[in-house]
Amino acid sequence: MGALVFTYPLLLLALLGLPILWLLIRITPPQAHILFFPPLRLILDLDPEQHVPARSPWWLTVLRLLIAALTISAAAGPLWQQHDPQHTIGHRPLLILFDDGWASAADWPQRLTVTEALMSRAADHHQPVALVAFSNPPQPRMWGASSLAIAQLKTLSPVAFTPDRTSHVSTIMTLAAAQPDCDIVFVSDGLQVTHATTAEPDFLKNLKSQLGPHPFTLIQPDHSLWALKGRQDTNTHLVMDLVRATAGHALALDVVLRDSKERVLGRKAVMLDAALTHTHVELAVPLEVRRDIAKITLENQDHAGAVWLSDSAQNRKRVALISESAAESGTPLLSPLTYLTRALSPDAELRQSRLGTVAAITALLDENPSAFILADSGQLPDQTHRQLKAYMDKGGVVVRFASPSLAMANDPLVPVPLRRGGRLLGGSLSWETPRTLAPFDNTSPFADLTIPADLRVHRQILAEPSTDLSTKVWAHLDDGTPIITADRQGKGWLILFHVSAETSWSNLPLSGLFVSQLQKILALSDPALQSTLAQTGLAQTGAPGSPASLQEIAYPPLRILDGYGRWAAKTDSALPLDPKTTLLASRSHPAGFYGPADAPHALNSLSADSIVLPLKSSGLDIQHLSLATPQPFDLRPWLFGLVLVFFICDALAIVMMQGGLSRPNRSALILLIGFAYGMASPSSTLAASFSDKDRDSALATRLAYVITGNPVVDDLSRLGLTELSAFLSARTALEPSAPVGINPAQDELGVYPLIYWPMLATQNTPPPSTLARIDAYMKNGGTLIFDTRDAGLQTSRGTPTAETKALQAILSQMAIPPLEPIPPQHVLLKTFFLLETFPGRYTTGRTFVESVAKEEGATLSPRNGDGVSSVIITSNDWAAAWAATQNEAGLSLLNPTMARQREMALRGGANIVMYVLTGNYKSDQVHVPALLERMGR
Repeated sequence: MGALVFTYPLLLLALLGLPILWLLIRITPPQAHILFFPPLRLILDLDPEQHVPARSPWWLTVLRLLIAALTISAAAGPLWQQHDPQHTIGHRPLLILFDDGWASAADWPQRLTVTEALMSRAADHHQPVALVAFSNPPQPRMWGASSLAIAQLKTLSPVAFTPDRTSHVSTIMTLAAAQPDCDIVFVSDGLQVTHATTAEPDFLKNLKSQLGPHPFTLIQPDHSLWALKGRQDTNTHLVMDLVRATAGHALALDVVLRDSKERVLGRKAVMLDAALTHTHVELAVPLEVRRDIAKITLENQDHAGAVWLSDSAQNRKRVALISESAAESGTPLLSPLTYLTRALSPDAELRQSRLGTVAAITALLDENPSAFILADSGQLPDQTHRQLKAYMDKGGVVVRFASPSLAMANDPLVPVPLRRGGRLLGGSLSWETPRTLAPFDNTSPFADLTIPADLRVHRQILAEPSTDLSTKVWAHLDDGTPIITADRQGKGWLILFHVSAETSWSNLPLSGLFVSQLQKILALSDPALQSTLAQTGLAQTGAPGSPASLQEIAYPPLRILDGYGRWAAKTDSALPLDPKTTLLASRSHPAGFYGPADAPHALNSLSADSIVLPLKSSGLDIQHLSLATPQPFDLRPWLFGLVLVFFICDALAIVMMQGGLSRPNRSALILLIGFAYGMASPSSTLAASFSDKDRDSALATRLAYVITGNPVVDDLSRLGLTELSAFLSARTALEPSAPVGINPAQDELGVYPLIYWPMLATQNTPPPSTLARIDAYMKNGGTLIFDTRDAGLQTSRGTPTAETKALQAILSQMAIPPLEPIPPQHVLLKTFFLLETFPGRYTTGRTFVESVAKEEGATLSPRNGDGVSSVIITSNDWAAAWAATQNEAGLSLLNPTMARQREMALRGGANIVMYVLTGNYKSDQVHVPALLERMGR
């Protein structure tokens, strides 16, 4: 009826009974007023001047009919819908273009609701529907019934990459040509993600120019998402690059650092202004912590673009070490490589080669190091000069140390010209004593470092004086002579220590200053060097002595992100990648970790060269709609309130007609009207959202089970929990009420202390909103038992069953704490009965609970210290063992001869229930002897 919609329209048929109600009201007059008067018998035969009406007044009849009509209309669930332009779509064939990349995850349920409503409207008008999801590979699509399109829509989920829309243009044109009068609707994420290295065409402009006059509607969200597009390391800070397409609301969020085991390493609260579209967030993180960072996330931004994965290449620099004396045996502990290795190994990944200096440089260039350190090299050939010069131009760092061979060479690969021979301090032929370092200048990278008081330099290579020498000095001796010089080479650096990397020239390699200086130098390397070198291939394969190019190694998928930024349960959709050519997530390579577990390669949804812009649609003949649809206004509270007011008016009319509105009753009437108004206010209807089942469960302790839709499994769950409740009533002080089945998506979970969830082989993963409710239930004190019921189906090869895979798919979408098999001293084994295992229908399965962390001798209990695990996982099919064996059940899978096994299963269930209800009470009993002894008893 236009904007007026009824939830239960069949109830309006009751309006047909209003004429009958009108007749009943007309023939039922109001009650006559009786007046008692003693001399009444004297005037019995007199005709009264006033007569009692035989019918109700017309206005009273109309009022009562109106009350009946409003009651029927309110029961039908009237909703007032605001004007929505989307209602004009779907009267013709409908072609839907659907964005399902990472940017769609933030409003995925709303996106599905809008798209399904469009398809349903097309079905109401008997129109065909076609759906093109951009994350799918481009392939021919067909028009079909809306039911098929809805089924296809429900199989989609956000992906952890930016889909390639341009590859689907030919498919869209084919579908549009098959239905020339179709409506085209683009349910977009509102973003146009491009890359600085590639020129991508404007998708909308290109598509609209080919479609011509086809009606085109663009539906996109009003908000803009923050995403992470890069990480940089400075001398003292970790810098994250944040970007969004358009300015929007101011937002407060947390930048969270996690390691490979999802443990939080750091957190920083950030306030982002409304006008910002690009910003950098600096976190003061020590180098020791940076190398453990595996995942950086923007809290409460539930999409893969808000996740930045870091691998060993980002966290720890790869350094190539070259030494001419590496092959010499003699005194390896005194060689330069020994001091360099000990100084760099905690913070860098070291690479060495047993080849000669020239061949080693050529070979190690193929490994794309962040820095080259030449410990004691002399004169280098011109070919090697060109290789290292090209390497530094792309961002590499080359560090050289002085040596006798370099002091006598005339090598141009140095930051400043050098004098031949060097300078000897404190020798038998020198009047000068050993020197120490002067304080570092403010412009030096070492400005914040402390110089040891006992540092001494005995020998050095001198720099030739020049006009620009002072600009290239990073450190000098107390007499002013340079000791460390550096020169910018393209994007990289050429650095020279004018002393050797071992202790014959100075005791610098023995000091902590040496380690800090090398850390500062490694921080100068360009973070994008790895990918740049992989693309350009700087190693000159044809050079003399160079080894053959390394064989390409494909990295298999290790852990893959889904569109929500969470770890996906399966990696089947991802293909092995070549880290040298694959720099950004795609359909074949979603964001995640690839390669070996000890040294994975990280692939992210965005990269440092990604450009996030709003979708360009200005100047095009396109209808723009918002993804946020206007919500219907519920008229039921107001109609019921109006009915109550009319009832009061009817009662007042009766009282007035009978002359009962006397002065003493007026105050009581006013109070009654005020109370009725308060009860009729719409706010009083808020309590209606709490169902009778939830209210009853809140007033009594009862167990609950998740309704799976399988009648056999649901009956087993109900019977099993019923028998367990009876066992608790008979053996313990607890008398729980009858268990109930619940729907996690609708029912209130917080009123149940324990929920049992049996897994099915066909179990579907609940939507994110339901998983969020379950996760909140566990975080707020509830315990959830997952029973895969597959202990008897598991094979010796350890292949997971369909039930286990279904559980893994659910848990991968939730923040589940670390789990472990129940340890021998766990409180679950002694809460009420003394147990060793938790059998069910099977006895071979293991039971998992939250692991108990220990730090410095202190035990950290699960769930914020109350000692109760929020999740328990088993495969022994407990409900089947708890259920009765009588014929009445007819469902129990335990043989009657296995009474002992069933008894132990019930005891295990009793322990779990008491554990959930009493927390760490039982584990605290271990302190009773000590307390009694302290009290002198």
